[in-house]
Amino acid sequence: MPFTDATSGKETYGAGRYLEPEQIGADKVFVDFNVAYSPYCAYNEMYSCPIPPIDNRLKVSIRAGENNFK
Repeated sequence: MPFTDATSGKETYGAGRYLEPEQIGADKVFVDFNVAYSPYCAYNEMYSCPIPPIDNRLKVSIRAGENNFK
């Protein structure tokens, strides 16, 4: 699941990061931001990545998971 947050483009990859939510019930999912990771396009411009939909653009900072790499 692609998402952006207030750290995107500053502390984390600008186009966002990804999560793998886990289904834990009929109508519930578990989201662990600690395992958020940068998409392939963050490492190689030969890859293209989807732009996170508006509903996945968080206004808060998620300071968990993978940060910018140098």
